[in-house]
Amino acid sequence: MEYIKKSSEHTKYLKGSSVVEMSYIIPMFLGLFVLILHAVFYYHDKAVLIGAASETAILGAQAARREGTEYDLESFFSERLEGKLIYMTYVSVDVKNDETQIVVSASAHRGIMKLSVCQRAAVSRPEEKLRMMTEVR
Repeated sequence: MEYIKKSSEHTKYLKGSSVVEMSYIIPMFLGLFVLILHAVFYYHDKAVLIGAASETAILGAQAARREGTEYDLESFFSERLEGKLIYMTYVSVDVKNDETQIVVSASAHRGIMKLSVCQRAAVSRPEEKLRMMTEVR
């Protein structure tokens, strides 16, 4: 055992095994911290992508109901994401217009981590159903 004298009366004993144990434990804790940080960034970016895709799909469905309104949904999606993503950097979006629904598919990746979301919004036309109901009566 190694000992260090602080003063003539007090002696403190240090064990070398505690230093060796800490040299194994500290990198494991740091690695765990980095993994948790990456997971938090991943789920943050996933929530932001889902929110932007949902807003884009809803705006597209509302625009489809109104005649004469056209929106550039891909640029709207890009505006929603501007400066909000933390980890994912390469984002692509695909918007499909249909008679009955709007489908927004977005994907993002960085390195080996990939993320893709798909949000849909139905194009409802309640005024047509109301007209049909009044004609039947």
